Order: sequence, then structure tokens, then C-alpha cells
Amino acid sequence: MQASDSLLLVLAMAVPAIGCGSDAAAAGDERPYRVAAVERGDVEVFVEETGLVEPERQIVVKSPISGVVSRLLVREGARVREGQVLARIIPDIAQANSLARLRSDIAAARIARDRARSESERATALVPTGGITREEAELKQASWQQAENALQVAEEQLRLVQLSGVTAGDSAQYAVITAPTSGVVILRGVEEGETVVGGTSTFGGGTELFTIADLSALRVKAAVNEVDIGKVAEGDSVSLTLDAFPGDTVRGVVRLVPPAARQQDRVRVFDVEVAVRGDFGVLRPGMTANVRIAGPARTGVVRIPVESVFLSEGQPVVHVLRAGTPERIPVELGLGDLTWVEVLGGVEVGDTVALEDPVAAAERAARVSR
Repeated sequence: MQASDSLLLVLAMAVPAIGCGSDAAAAGDERPYRVAAVERGDVEVFVEETGLVEPERQIVVKSPISGVVSRLLVREGARVREGQVLARIIPDIAQANSLARLRSDIAAARIARDRARSESERATALVPTGGITREEAELKQASWQQAENALQVAEEQLRLVQLSGVTAGDSAQYAVITAPTSGVVILRGVEEGETVVGGTSTFGGGTELFTIADLSALRVKAAVNEVDIGKVAEGDSVSLTLDAFPGDTVRGVVRLVPPAARQQDRVRVFDVEVAVRGDFGVLRPGMTANVRIAGPARTGVVRIPVESVFLSEGQPVVHVLRAGTPERIPVELGLGDLTWVEVLGGVEVGDTVALEDPVAAAERAARVSR
């Protein structure tokens, strides 16, 4: 986005904020409009939005099976280590029957494997005596291998179920939910006695049991309007504050300006990612933070108040007082914020510019006098 384009947007939003200059004080009673002097100073752009505080890394733990929560061993705020037991779930009837069938299939496959092995060994022993042909013995051995493979398949199916935390005992079946990583439990989504749905039973589903986060690193995602995204760049410094703690400021830096926008309430926004630096202070995951991004800046430049700039046929102009008479002068503008705009050409330091349209101000004064 060009600097002139940014200025047009600033002009549309700006409100009168600059008081009268010294010339205005001297002739304020003679002119029906306010004026200000062209001066040298700084112009600094800030982009202000709100953002959501979230951990750099968090994991959602879902239920591997459908059933009922029988035990919950941790709550929000608990610090857990990898592999620590978080909960136990009793499977529903369908999954309990499925697990029972797996155990029955393994038992039947083991019996068939043992019988086939015995027949193969007996056939091999009869080959030298002529009691059985070598071809028949080889068929018995092939049957043994097939039975061995069937047992391995059944055991692998049970192993996959056990990898999801399901334990199959002689008198009870349940799923043990363990922490996949170390961190802090920031959300517990269920209570004891609730029914949960397994993650493999629905597309992208599964009841969310816990959310575990690493709170050693936080970030803030701010939805920046597309008209302001040109003022934001990676590496820009950021100030983060909370309405509940207005006196505490946390520092951050823009880490990512996404390449694509998304639609939010009929407005295109970019989810700018801000990495929190140093002490997190009062920031907590889930909070809404006020994000103030320090954009481009110019120091020691010729500047004029934003409200002194008007548009004439799409081009910026100012009304400069020459010998007490306002003269419309085209200007070339640079960087602008909500208060000041940099002037690259058209006026000089010391010139006096009108903060209102002189013609409109004179007509308004004449109507009031009548």
C-alpha cells in the first residue's frame, strides 16, 4: 500500500485534534477558521487491535473409545508429566463386546496354531518310515504357518487397541488415558459419569477430555484489518496490555504476517502472530489483549496536521495563508498517522495552513451573523 493511499484512509478517520497555532492566536478573531503552522517533527504509525493470548504449544487429549468416564485424576491448573494417568474410561457395550471378541479370537487362533504344529511335527516324523508322503508333510507344515499367521493378526489387533490405552482384564475392561506430553492442564472438558465418544467412531470426532499446554512460551494472535496490514512487518515491536491491568505492559515482537487474509464479520483480516518476550506478567491463555504495534516512523520531517489536508479531484491539497489570503496548494505527502502527516513537497516549515476549508468556514460564519 502506497503512503498516499494510507493517508486517504487516515483522513477519513481523523477527528479535529490540533489546536490553533501562534498565527491563529494573533488573528483568531478575524478568521472564521482555525490555522496551524507547518513544523518539523516526528511521524510514527501505530496499529492498534485486540488479540487472543494462547500457548505456543498445546495438545488436546481425546478419548480413544466410547464409554463412560469412571475416574478423573487431574483438574485445571494441574502440572502433569508425560505418561501420567489422567483418567479412566469404561467402554460401552459395543466396544466391550468387540474387545471380548478379540480375546476370543486370539484364544481360538492359539488352539488352531498348536494343533497345526502338532500335526506338522507328527507328519514330518512319519516321512522316513513311509507312513506319509513328503508332499502331505509339506501341506501340514503350510497349514501350521497359516495358523501362526492368523494368531499374529489377532494379537496385532489387540495390540493396536491396547496402544490406545484400553486394558483388557479378566473381570473388567477400561481405557487408561495418559498425558502425551508434559505441561499444565488448562482445560478439562468432562466430569466423572459423563458419556464420551471415541475418536475413531466419528470423522474428526472424539470427546475432548483435556487440553495440556506448555506455558513457558506464549503468543498473541491479532486480527489486523487489511487496510492496516501494509503498516505491519515482521520484527516490529509490540506493546501488550489488558483492560483488567491497565498499568502492566508486556513486550512482544511481530513474528509472522500471514500471506493470506480471512473473512471476519464481512471484513478481511490478517491473523498477525506476536511472540511475547521476557516476563509474561499478567498474561494468561484465553485472555484478550490490547495489541499496539509500532509501525514505520519518520523523525525530523516536515509535517502538518492531518485535518489540514483536503482532497481536490482525488489529489491532496492544503490551504496556505499568503499575505493573509488562503491559497490552495497541491502537496506531496509521505507517512501519516492519525494526527500528523509528512509533507514531501508543496509547503515549507513556517508556512501557515488552514485546518478547515476557508470558503465553507466563511459561508458558515456569514449565515450565523445574519
